[in-house]
Amino acid sequence: MAEPGFKSVLFVCLGNICRSPIAEAVFRKLVTDQNISDNWRIDSAATSTYEVGNPPDYRGQSCMKKHGIPMSHVARQVPYMNFTCVFCYSGPLTAALFLTGMWAVPQTQEL
Repeated sequence: MAEPGFKSVLFVCLGNICRSPIAEAVFRKLVTDQNISDNWRIDSAATSTYEVGNPPDYRGQSCMKKHGIPMSHVARQVPYMNFTCVFCYSGPLTAALFLTGMWAVPQTQEL
């Protein structure tokens, strides 16, 4: 369970090499720039195992570098952990998290 005043966010996409690691990197930069990173646990993961162990797609890395946003990530599958908020990047991903029991939380937002 998250500590009082402590927030956590998990960004989820199919392979964890494009959308979710980009979202993680951007969000991490936003909270770092606000000097509140000590209050956050920020992560990203995949619903599939297709890309586990791979780095983010080169196009996403290039975009993050172009905008001066640090990105250090290795694709992995969704852990069974408790997050304050989860952002899924398609309806089927949201369904996969609920149907497999990998996720159960009142604040899930489909993007």
